[in-house]
Amino acid sequence: MDAATGAPLTGGPLRADLERLYRIPLEEAGLPGALFQADPPAGTALPVPSGGGPGRDDLVERALERIAATDGEIRAWTLVDADGARAQAGRVPDGRPLRGVPVGVKDLIDVAGLPTGGGSRQLSGPGRERVPAADAGCVARLRRAGAVIVGKTTTHEYAFGGTTPPTRNPHDTARIPGGSSGGSAAAVAAGHVPLALGSDTAGSVRIPSAYCGTAGLVPSPGRLPGDGVLPLAWSLDRVGLIAATPGGLADAAAALGVVAPADGGARPAGFAGLRVGVPRGTLDEPIDPDVGAAAERAFAAVRDLGGEVVEVEIPHGWAAVAAGMTIILAECLDYHRERRASGGDALFGADVRAMLDLADEMPAGAYVRAQRVRHVLRGEALAALSGVDLLAMPTMPCVAPRADAVADGMVPVGGTEVAMAEAHLRYNVLANLAALPCGTQPLGVDGRGLPMGLQWVAAPGRDGALVSAMTTFAAHGR
Repeated sequence: MDAATGAPLTGGPLRADLERLYRIPLEEAGLPGALFQADPPAGTALPVPSGGGPGRDDLVERALERIAATDGEIRAWTLVDADGARAQAGRVPDGRPLRGVPVGVKDLIDVAGLPTGGGSRQLSGPGRERVPAADAGCVARLRRAGAVIVGKTTTHEYAFGGTTPPTRNPHDTARIPGGSSGGSAAAVAAGHVPLALGSDTAGSVRIPSAYCGTAGLVPSPGRLPGDGVLPLAWSLDRVGLIAATPGGLADAAAALGVVAPADGGARPAGFAGLRVGVPRGTLDEPIDPDVGAAAERAFAAVRDLGGEVVEVEIPHGWAAVAAGMTIILAECLDYHRERRASGGDALFGADVRAMLDLADEMPAGAYVRAQRVRHVLRGEALAALSGVDLLAMPTMPCVAPRADAVADGMVPVGGTEVAMAEAHLRYNVLANLAALPCGTQPLGVDGRGLPMGLQWVAAPGRDGALVSAMTTFAAHGR
């Protein structure tokens, strides 16, 4: 069932793709398991843009004022720790690169002394509340850089969905913000904070960033620590950053450089000499015409800036959605097995409970097959990246849909309707399956003024090239 609505996920094209997984020729390779999740490449930090220091003491107060003024409608926050944020701001010493920058934290990520609710009744109420004694590693690193934690942002329950109720899209409150890091993206898009933490299993930082018009960065696995983060699917999960644009990209780059050391290789200025690969079939239908046209303009802009745009092949790219959903279902079922066995099933939302029921019916062999297909997809992605510096594609094939339009689990795309899993994972899940750094940034708006997104994907450890491309593209007003 679809995580947002309970609509069947395995009907139609997705069911056919699951069956097609068994027709992919495979070598006798073992399971990739966590696929380098614990092996971050060694390297140096990205250059840290100037930004900390005097003049930032009032940022937290201004953030709290904006939240108080507009979050009654946006509903991006589950908890605002105003007193704690003010106290933190007063203790940050000068000279920290993110001194005084207010940050939101997805309510899947631990902040010491604040409850981690995961968007679920499972972790709320007497005897069930989870109040960690220590910060998650990613939060601790942000604090050391001088950032101030303002509070917890909403998440779809256990990150298992793409809508993040009750949060609304700041560009049109009748529309969804995307998910599962919808609260973090909405908070940044609404101007509450310039930076927020999210998690990304199959696009959960990039999807809401594209829908809400923010930037999203998902570093190479291991660069941002995953401890203290409630899992959705342990072998795919990563922590990411969501930032305002264009100026907020500097904060995101600073945060990435401070808390997630990047490759030390040379990063060319601009796109001169860079080869950018576009996977074959990227702009095939279904896709919103405005999204396709914006992507074509982006590729032309790369050429204007001195880059070369070439078509690349990922032969089994069609299998990414089916393989990704199979892995998510199996790993999420394993994580929640004890809760279900102990009689806590009624505390799950209907959509998550339906997904877990579906996972219960899935044969164990499907998970094994999906992990082996994942190995094939990673090899194909690396082969494509061996001839180019970056991959580029739209982040989403559509703009944020109205909440009432996705009530049946389908998303309007290019004049037709497709399952939410297909729409949301189409361009996004491959980077998780292949353990590649990726990011999204705004690509203008459609005819209704709704944001569109451009996604970049780099080779393992090439986070610096990713950030360089994003900041260059933003700096030229593209």
